[in-house]
Amino acid sequence: MSAKTRICCRRGCNEPVKKPTAKYCSIQCCAIDPERHERLRKHAKTVLPMSRQLTLAIPGGAANPEAQLALLGHDREDVPAGMARLGG
Repeated sequence: MSAKTRICCRRGCNEPVKKPTAKYCSIQCCAIDPERHERLRKHAKTVLPMSRQLTLAIPGGAANPEAQLALLGHDREDVPAGMARLGG
């Protein structure tokens, strides 16, 4: 082995890696590495349940969502009026 040959980073595996940028000697070795699984578990993002997610409260109740959205964008220059400008 040359000085640049890297060894698989899974504990207990002493096989050389096949590519210079690789950490593991094979896909199977990567898949069974318990330290890698622990790192992935630690950095995994948690998903909020639907009951704890943010809600968008639009004033005026939920009777007509289209009308509520139109009220939010009324007289704002940054919201395109579309065909409403032609109506009056």
